[in-house]
Amino acid sequence: MNPAELDGKPFTLWLTDEGKESAVFSGIARWNGSKLVLDRSPKPPFEIRSEWHERIQPVATEETRKILLGADHFLRLWVGSLLNGVVPTDYEQTGLRWPKG
Repeated sequence: MNPAELDGKPFTLWLTDEGKESAVFSGIARWNGSKLVLDRSPKPPFEIRSEWHERIQPVATEETRKILLGADHFLRLWVGSLLNGVVPTDYEQTGLRWPKG
């Protein structure tokens, strides 16, 4: 996936945990020539790392587009709980908060 083609387009980050629960975070993809971010203004942007670019997919159906909050493209990532003894400050802060439900 060429990240420059995503610039200015609706984009969703789709996170799924070990229990197969999901959360989606939508915004606009922004490419500055070297870095792709999910602009969630006024919330902090989320960097889409270069090693993830090949995993970005187009949204295939209108039903999926509704679920992914109007996105043209999405990135699905799997997330997990912190291991015992691990300190949260050992990890890069994303600014994303799992919705309480």
